[in-house]
Amino acid sequence: MSEKQEDRLREGSATPLVLPPRPSQPSHRRAGHHGFTLLELLIVIVLIAVATSVITLGGAPDPRQALIEQAQRLGLLLTLASDEVRIRQQPISWEGDLKGYRFVTEVAGQRQLLTDDDLLHERAWPQPLTRLAISRDGRPQQALLDPGAPALRLPIGREWVQPRWRIELADGAVDVAVEFDENGIGRVAN
Repeated sequence: MSEKQEDRLREGSATPLVLPPRPSQPSHRRAGHHGFTLLELLIVIVLIAVATSVITLGGAPDPRQALIEQAQRLGLLLTLASDEVRIRQQPISWEGDLKGYRFVTEVAGQRQLLTDDDLLHERAWPQPLTRLAISRDGRPQQALLDPGAPALRLPIGREWVQPRWRIELADGAVDVAVEFDENGIGRVAN
């Protein structure tokens, strides 16, 4: 600064020093350069990873849950069949193998599938079983381990009070049992 300028500043007659305007962009971004910072990219990658893991874990079917649902359905259908036997006074049996199960009745000595019933029709297991067993009053009655073996048969009683029985299902990874009380009501065992 010159002496004249210093004198004017002391006297207060000098024009104030005007600084050039600051750039509106941060110093790490130069005009004409567009893009993302490394931190922004890392945050996006972490969010994508978290969202993917949540979707994957939430959408993966649980094999145990699938077999438990089948056991619950079987319990309800056998309870319904027990009620049908009492109402119709017509014998109904449950037949099951490692591929599926069905409800059959006997008409004039002939075995017939209940195909005309909306609920008691033939069904397949969602995944073939490796073991199917029936026990009555705590004593093993029948077990099926071979896919080529004949189906297990369980006659459904007409009486209001029946012996307790249990059907065990296993698909190699999961074992589930349906227990039926003396009233013929089925529940999945813990």
